[in-house]
Amino acid sequence: MGKRRRVLLAPDPRLLFDLFPDELFRKITRAKICFVVDDDGTISDSTPMYVDWLARKLKRPLTVADYTRYNFSNIDKRALGMLEIGVFPKPHLHRHLPVVPGAARALQEISKSGVPIIILTARPPQEGMVRATYDHKVDHKIPFDLMIFSRKKKDIIKALKKPGCKVVVVDDDPKVITAASRLTDVTAIIFDAPYNQRVRRENVIRAEKRGDRIAWDEVLRVVKRMVDKGHS
Repeated sequence: MGKRRRVLLAPDPRLLFDLFPDELFRKITRAKICFVVDDDGTISDSTPMYVDWLARKLKRPLTVADYTRYNFSNIDKRALGMLEIGVFPKPHLHRHLPVVPGAARALQEISKSGVPIIILTARPPQEGMVRATYDHKVDHKIPFDLMIFSRKKKDIIKALKKPGCKVVVVDDDPKVITAASRLTDVTAIIFDAPYNQRVRRENVIRAEKRGDRIAWDEVLRVVKRMVDKGHS
C-alpha cells in the first residue's frame, strides 16, 4: 500500500468507505474493531511547543486558564492568531516532535493484535504538514493503517461504524470525546490533559498516569479487553 493510499485529506465522511483501500476494509470487518487515535497531545507531544512559542510571543508565562481547550481555542483572539500564523501551518515545527511516553509501544501492540489503526488529526491538510506528520510516524516506528486529515472528527467516527464494527476513539480534545461518547458502539477514551479536566462523563474512560502506570497503559488495557472479548 503506497503512501498516497494511506492518507486521506479532508474526505467527505459520507463517501469514506469508497476511498478506503480494500485491504483496510477487509481488516476492519475481520477485527470488528477500529482504533481511531488523535495525533497532537496523544501521540505527538506538541503542547509544550505551543506553550513555549506563545509564551515567548506574549512575553509572559501561560497559565492553565490560557489553554483550557484543545488547540488553545479559549485564549484571546490575538494569542490564538499568533499560533495560527506562527505554529499551526509550519510543518518543520512538527517534524521532530517528541512522542508521548508509551504511545509507540502501545500502538505496536494494538497493531500486532490485528486491530486496524486510523490516525485522525485536525492538522491542516497541506502538503508539507502531511509529509511531516507521515514521516514523523514512520521515523518513530508508529504503525497505522490510514491517516485522515479532517476537522469533521465526529462525522468520520460515525462513518467508521458502518461495517458493524466497534470503534475505540482516543483524543485529548474534550469536544471530540464528548461527541464520540454519545455514539453507540463507540468507546471514548480521553487522554488526560490540564485542558480537559471538566469532562467527567460516566461513559468516558480517562487515560491518565497513576503511579507506575502511564496513560497509554490504560488505553492498551481497554483495547486488549475488547479484543479478548471478541475472541471468546
